[in-house]
Amino acid sequence: MSYKMMSMDSIAKQLNNMTYTDYYNRLSLLARVRYEWENLPNNIDERWIEKYLYFYGHCLFFDDRTLGYMVAKSNLSGSLNNYDEHTHLTPCGTNYKGKSLRVGKECVLIRNNDDMIPTMQTIQLYAFKLANISRTADVNIHAQKTPSIILCSEKQRLTMKTVLSKVNDFEYAIYGDKNLDIEGISTLDLNAPIVFDKLELQKHAIWNECMTFLGINNANQDKRERLVDDEVQANNEQVEYNAQIGLKTRQKACEQINALYGTNIKVRMRKLNTPLLLEPQPQQKEGALNE
Repeated sequence: MSYKMMSMDSIAKQLNNMTYTDYYNRLSLLARVRYEWENLPNNIDERWIEKYLYFYGHCLFFDDRTLGYMVAKSNLSGSLNNYDEHTHLTPCGTNYKGKSLRVGKECVLIRNNDDMIPTMQTIQLYAFKLANISRTADVNIHAQKTPSIILCSEKQRLTMKTVLSKVNDFEYAIYGDKNLDIEGISTLDLNAPIVFDKLELQKHAIWNECMTFLGINNANQDKRERLVDDEVQANNEQVEYNAQIGLKTRQKACEQINALYGTNIKVRMRKLNTPLLLEPQPQQKEGALNE
């Protein structure tokens, strides 16, 4: 269906869904690439581990007699000890149903965090907030193009809709019938305030808040020209603590897997090997441009 054939209500609903989906997908991919696994068995991709942790908050590492080392989700139903820790878990997945395994003896439980809370639900929340602000800004920008309500008779309504359609298409000139009854047309000025610039700042604040939750440095995202080198390079304490929430439980799982199976699996925060895109520029002395 072409853009012109769609109603404004239909366009708005599609843009709402598309904007949310776009933010969710971007944040979801960032969330699942934060940790880098080393020395995994050849038949296990770190992508599967992070996928299970992201969606379900946990997964199992075990040695299947037929398929070898595997990771799979679990329904978390089974016996509990005195500390409410699972003693037996059953791995399950697409086209796979395993037997009940003893935790620590026949499998290792990998936790996304201490409480096994999935990352997905928080990403959904931030995606909704970002989409809401972004769409609000879209509406405010559009209101600058049509800041008035046109009052006219029913006979003139089709003509006015045609005129507005041409305005919406950014036509430079609009031609009308010389017999058009201009006297019967009036407008109501909406006086739409320009706030999309403030909304953009709020969106950046929400995005940075999400990056802090993910343990991704965001200190130099805004007003970076005002920051000194030490401030740009230093990790924010909240960012570091949030990064450690997921890293601690993954490293604990690695220790347990290595002790149980004699492997040498490691995990760490992923480090970028490319130069910083937002590297601070040398400050220019006042009056240097006039020299």
